[in-house]
Amino acid sequence: MKIYFLIFLSFILFSCSKKTDSDSKTLESKTLDSTVKKSAELRTSVSDSYQAGFHLTHNIEVDSIDGKPVKFYIENKNCDSLAIAFYYGKYRPTDDNLTENLLALSSTNDKNLRPFYRWILDKTIEISDGALAEYPGIPARKYAEKFPEELFNFLDSDTSKTRYSNWTDIISYSGFYENDDYNKPKLIRTKMEAEMIKNSSTKLQNRIAKFTSDCFPDVNKIDQ
Repeated sequence: MKIYFLIFLSFILFSCSKKTDSDSKTLESKTLDSTVKKSAELRTSVSDSYQAGFHLTHNIEVDSIDGKPVKFYIENKNCDSLAIAFYYGKYRPTDDNLTENLLALSSTNDKNLRPFYRWILDKTIEISDGALAEYPGIPARKYAEKFPEELFNFLDSDTSKTRYSNWTDIISYSGFYENDDYNKPKLIRTKMEAEMIKNSSTKLQNRIAKFTSDCFPDVNKIDQ
């Protein structure tokens, strides 16, 4: 009789133990799901916040870039998927290779998509700080060297002149090529000026000289 009682007692204890373990796993699972959900919500919130000053509706027929609805760019079969993700706030530029690839698109020879990619570069320059500021300088400089007339038209469209200072500041900060000597800004200016003049009309020479001087002054802005 005692043996049966002990077996019965053991069965009850084992069942309680399994239930407790099951309840514990269920609670752990719910907690994990809640944490993951909150993390996802946080990421979405952070992702959306960087576009606060972009004045976007994310309606491709309402938002416009360079006089064309965003639909014109988004529905182009050659439009880069990362660029589309940037527009929708799904990808925030950071200090990684994806950002480098994204910003390099601004110098594309595709004249239909180039305004869209330039807009992305410009907005990235606007939000650049910390490690991210290391990335837009070279793409901005390459765009300036390759499409100087486009650049000046783009800069002139901002009457506040904030865009001009944003571009010259970022090039001054991180627009150095590997073979550039940081301590020889005049030499860097000369090379940049030559490239810009090669790709523009002679009437822009004085303006190019001013722009390159603002990008690479004799006393670099990093040192000030």
